[in-house]
Order: sequence, then structure tokens, then C-alpha cells
Amino acid sequence: MPDPTSKVPPSIVVRMARLPRQDAVTVLTAFLALLYVIPSDRTIGGLGGAGSPSALFALAAGLWWCWYQLARREPVVDLATQPVRLALTLFVGAVLASYIVAMLRPLSSSEVSGADLGLIRLFALASILLVATDLIPNMARLRILLHRLVVAGALLAALGLVQFATGQSFVSSISIPGLSVSQDFSAVQDRNGFARAAATAMSPLEYAAVLSMILPIALTFALTDTTRSRWHRWLPALVIIAALAVSGSRSGWLGLALGIVSLLPFWSRQVRIRVAVASAAGLALLYLTVPGMLGTLRGLFLNTGSDPSITSRSSGYEDVNEIFSRSPILGRGFGTYTREYRILDNQYLLTVVELGTLGLLALVSLLVTGIVVAITARRWPPDALTRQLGPALAASVLAGAVLTALFDAFSFRMAGGTLFLMLGLCGAYWRLAIRNRASGLPPTEADALSQPG
Repeated sequence: MPDPTSKVPPSIVVRMARLPRQDAVTVLTAFLALLYVIPSDRTIGGLGGAGSPSALFALAAGLWWCWYQLARREPVVDLATQPVRLALTLFVGAVLASYIVAMLRPLSSSEVSGADLGLIRLFALASILLVATDLIPNMARLRILLHRLVVAGALLAALGLVQFATGQSFVSSISIPGLSVSQDFSAVQDRNGFARAAATAMSPLEYAAVLSMILPIALTFALTDTTRSRWHRWLPALVIIAALAVSGSRSGWLGLALGIVSLLPFWSRQVRIRVAVASAAGLALLYLTVPGMLGTLRGLFLNTGSDPSITSRSSGYEDVNEIFSRSPILGRGFGTYTREYRILDNQYLLTVVELGTLGLLALVSLLVTGIVVAITARRWPPDALTRQLGPALAASVLAGAVLTALFDAFSFRMAGGTLFLMLGLCGAYWRLAIRNRASGLPPTEADALSQPG
């Protein structure tokens, strides 16, 4: 068998084997810190909705991605077209087309501002996806980023548990120099006598959606990463599960169920039995330690007909149908259906209104592509942990895709940023897995020869 590195100049091999630690993983870690640590209602004064520190950092990361593509000296040839990047291109194209159409008709000042802000949000989300998809250098660094994501999710969940136990926010009183409060914010709400925590998210629903997307990664590390002690493996997953269990919302329990059920086909029979027993024990523990919680949750799922949050969503269907009939192909323009009209609490309905049929198909295609490539690429890594990360990433995107139907996710920085980061990580996993497979080298050697592409 020929040496896979025989056609690569030695100087390039040396440079690729000595990739700096300040790579995309470092950039994305900083993005996560800004996204999760700074309360979601804080922006840089004078910039309004465009002044979110995490969004501005994401835009800067996008410029870094562009600079890298223009400045690199060594040619980088993908073994095949990057599916996630292609799906993102289609979605961005649909958004730009709807924006052009919107600018050709009379708009109110709030609609123009909403459309411009929508483009800024889109470019920030796309930047994070592209940096993750193209610039994570190897599987080892990808695993490091996923570990950091799990730790961040566990800390977010821990703050939510403290809020649930005390009924205190601890967030709204924080003052950060240079940042101002952009809108009403409540880190703790009440439902049927139980505190609904949100940590630093804008709402309990966003908080539950973010934790639901992180849970499959945490469970996979807990079950598979034998290089760490059981305490280090299981503590983050258990904290996230506990936070979702006491979230007091349908979204939290739906996300918890999705995180577990979507991974069942990829687990052994023994692991499934252990998870079933642990789930039963967890429900019993919840019943004993938080009296009334299970009854409250049962009411949330059985009394949907009288639930105001459900009726407010369904009451908007007629308005959506009327607006959609006026512009069924490209919609009325991304960001132009502002909250002064109606809060739809469903990103897919909002996408139909603003981007039309093409935009909805592009969004669904992007989500499906991320799921498919992550599951497909799991066949190639030889080690068990890396193989299991594929279904875990797919489950994360699936949880985000399902919960996106329960609120306008792209209007929430933390939820939108986490979902697009997960999509980018699916693309990175596919790229790195297919390169390791084509190189014919063991994972460690193939990682040394890999580079962003």
C-alpha cells in the first residue's frame, strides 16, 4: 500500500502536524462563553438588537473565516462537496431573495429595521456554522470543543437548578460595564407554584431548548468516554437531566425524551436496559423530592385545549394562511414580520410567512442535511467514542429542530446560536471522518495530517 503522505511535501506535513492551538476551537469556545455567560438581554448601548456581544463576535469570526479562505497558501481540496455548507448556501440564498423582494415594496420603518436586523442575525449564525464546519482541524480538537460545550451546558443547568430551588434570578441584577438591558427579561417565571428557571437565557423555553441540544452529547460522553472517571463523565449529564426534569415545561420534557429516545437505536441492548431502569428510578426520585411536579407535568400534556400558550399559537394559523397566500414563494421578507403584528411562537410558521415555500424547504433541508451527514459519517471512525459522536450530534440537531416548532428560535440568540453551532459541528464531523477514512491512516496520524478545508 502506498504511503498516503508520499505526495505531500515534507514542509507541508510539518506545518500541518504542528497546527496551533489557537484554532477554530479556541474561537468557538470564546463564542460559547459570550453566548452563555452574558445574559441574553444585554447589548452594547446604541446598537440595539444588533449589539449582542455574541453576535458581534460571530460576525468577526465570519470575517476570520473569509480571511482564511483568501489567505491560505496550500490548496485545500475537499473529497466531496461539503453538504452542510451547500445546504447553508441555499438557505442564505432564500433569505437574500426574500430580502430583495421585500425592499421592492413599501415597508414601514419597523419592517425595514427588522429586515436589516434579520440579515445581521443570519450572517452571525452562518459565520458560526462555517467556522465550525470548515476550520476545526481534527477529531481530537472537535472532541475538546464538545467537552467544553457539555461543561458549559452543565453550568447553565446548575444555575437553573439554583434558580428553581430559591426562586431568585441572580442574573437580572448583574451589571456589566458597556452593556445595557435591551428588553424585558425574567430569569425566573412561575407556573402552578413552581419556579421556571431560565439561567441566562431569554426565557425558560429557550433555556430548555439549549439544554436539550447539549444533552445527547453529554450522555454520549457519559456512556462512552472511558478515559475519564465516572464522576467526571456522569455529573454534567445528570445535572442537565435534572434541570430539564424540573423545568416545568413541555419543551423541557420533550427535549429530555428526544435526547434519550433518538439515541436508543445506536445503543447496545445492555445500555438500553440500564437507561430504562435509571429513567424509572429518576421519575421515582422526582416524585419523592419535588411533590406535585409530576402532576403538574401531566396537566401540561393532558390539558392542552385550555392552555393559553397552546391556544395563542393555534389562533395565529388563519393569519399565517392569509399572509402566505399573498407571497407563497419568497414570503414577505426575513425579519419583516415583527412582534407588533403577532408572536407566532413557531419558527416554521414564521419562516413560511417571511421566506415562503422556498425558505421553508431550505431551512428543513439544512436541518435534515446536518442530521443525515452526522449519522452517515459514523461508519468511518474506528474508535467507539468517535463513532457515537455522530448519532449524538444528529440527536442534538433533531432536538433543536423539533423544539424550534414551539418558539421563534432565530429570535433568541442562545437557541439560534446553539442550533447553528450544532449544524456546523455535524459538517465538521462529516469532513473529518471522511478524510480520516480516505487517508488510510490510524485516527491519530490522520488527525495530524488534517487541516481546515
